[in-house]
Amino acid sequence: MTDAHQPEPAGGPVAPQAAGTAAGAVELEFRPTVQDLTEALRARNRVGAAGRRQRLLLVLSLVLGVAYAVGAGVAGLNPLPGGVLLVVAFALLLSPWLQARQFQRMFERQGGFRARADETGLTLSNDNSVTTTYWRALPRFVETPNLFVLVSDDRNAVGMTVLAKRGVRDEAELDRLRAILDRHLQRR
Repeated sequence: MTDAHQPEPAGGPVAPQAAGTAAGAVELEFRPTVQDLTEALRARNRVGAAGRRQRLLLVLSLVLGVAYAVGAGVAGLNPLPGGVLLVVAFALLLSPWLQARQFQRMFERQGGFRARADETGLTLSNDNSVTTTYWRALPRFVETPNLFVLVSDDRNAVGMTVLAKRGVRDEAELDRLRAILDRHLQRR
């Protein structure tokens, strides 16, 4: 038996209501796909310093690789260094997709994901775990055509949570989720 007069823990409730959707809460159910994860990683790269560095390296590799390959062809030099730079550029272009495939293998073992967003934060659950994250832990988000990508506020946006829009029941739920995120997080 619980005491109805117990104070609530600091930072809000420990877990959301067990059944049903509280007023204002939005629930999602989805299985992350490689496409979702690729889109999420690309969105995260747009807001983090590591992503900006990666884009700079990509452009430099492309420009220098093409310039060296063309110059080597004209001057009769070995085109191998230019080719290596182009391979590096190609690998950088593919890196979000390659990372997404690795994440997907891990997520497949977790089963379907269920998420519940409310005024307190976000609760994610799957076949193996339940995690509650308060909004201050992931204070920014990026909206893409198919996802909401919540990211940490460190320089490299290391922390990331992905919510697939297809996981909501209808457009009204999607609008409510967007409103919750806009109230509590900074849109990037």
